[in-house]
Amino acid sequence: MNNVDNHLVEIFKALSCKWRIEILRTIASEKANCLCHLEPLFPLDKTTLSRHIKALVRAGLLLQNKKGVIVELKISSPDVLKIISLATKIAKKG
Repeated sequence: MNNVDNHLVEIFKALSCKWRIEILRTIASEKANCLCHLEPLFPLDKTTLSRHIKALVRAGLLLQNKKGVIVELKISSPDVLKIISLATKIAKKG
């Protein structure tokens, strides 16, 4: 496997968790753009939520910018949402 294939596997692993997909959708909808705003929206403890965010960052799906104690989050590319949208269409057909 080459580096592109390895990164592709990392992307799909990150998207294999419903919480991570929901985190991306929430950030994209601008309901929250920092970890502190995401926390009350999910029934996950802070550590678990942080772990999911790190997986999304590692996969290149999410960008984070630390400003003091604030961690701003944003989708790395509109293509991330396209992947989720296409996968949703496929899932609905199945």
